[in-house]
Amino acid sequence: MKKKTITYKKISVCLILLFSLLLCHACSKDDSNLNIIRVQIEANSDEPIRVYGIKGSGETGVVIKRNFDKTYETESKVFSIDARCEDENTLITIKVWINGKLKINRSGNKYITTGDILL
Repeated sequence: MKKKTITYKKISVCLILLFSLLLCHACSKDDSNLNIIRVQIEANSDEPIRVYGIKGSGETGVVIKRNFDKTYETESKVFSIDARCEDENTLITIKVWINGKLKINRSGNKYITTGDILL
């Protein structure tokens, strides 16, 4: 009878330790504040297009030609993307996916903006 009691105590201690480890792992840093953003920009010509609002583009923006595709993570709650071209006949299409869901699909000539996108 005494061996059963000791065995139950050992099993109980092991279970408590296991649940404690699982609980500590669940309380570790939560990445729920991060949003995965995918931006895809396409144009129907080889004219240079300056894009503003993409992570790492700075104040001067990024100059692209024809196709652009970038995925990044952000903690910000709102952002917007602007694309500008000198040629009035260049059709620019901006698509934005947030956490895998298509949020914005806009097209326009010369200048296009997504407006503020809330995350």
